[in-house]
Amino acid sequence: MAESNTNNVANVSSAKGVKGGYIFTALAGTALPNDYKTALPAAWKCLGYLSEDGYVETLDTDSEDIKDMNGDLIASPQTSRVESAQLTFAEIKAATLKVMYGSDNVTDEDGMITVKHNGNSDETWPAVLELVLKDGRRWRKVVPLAQSSELDDLTLAVGELAARAITVKYLTDENGNTCYDYIQSTETATANAAETAEDK
Repeated sequence: MAESNTNNVANVSSAKGVKGGYIFTALAGTALPNDYKTALPAAWKCLGYLSEDGYVETLDTDSEDIKDMNGDLIASPQTSRVESAQLTFAEIKAATLKVMYGSDNVTDEDGMITVKHNGNSDETWPAVLELVLKDGRRWRKVVPLAQSSELDDLTLAVGELAARAITVKYLTDENGNTCYDYIQSTETATANAAETAEDK
């Protein structure tokens, strides 16, 4: 496959979660995946369904305009960059509650989940989002250092999902990155596919 220099409908798609599990977390320090296809090890725990609002990623940046003595813009360096995501866990279970309230504040023992509401948790954890594009094309989003930042209102009523939206901040890793996207290409072949083609 060669890189296309024209419009290509194969690259136009919506996104949905992989059936059976599409958002995962693990303990801090767990080895991170670096492709879209290698199966996640058992250390990665599924956080269950997300609400129909999906996964909304936001990038906020600020810059400072620098002008010369004539008032002409000569530079505009970025002064801040914050990446985050908002999502709503649809399942009420220990794994999702630990993400929201902190691992030390949630226990699941003897058939009962106990959650302590306080401001004592600032832990970080990695997250992986497994997505499918059109024609089965895969997309894996990896957040090396995520941290719960904000919890929205909780509405408990008939006909409403018993859940609250969470805002997750992406912290910067040792390489200066906040997120990694691994997306199956429509224009370049994998090494294995190329080798198979050469063998024919």
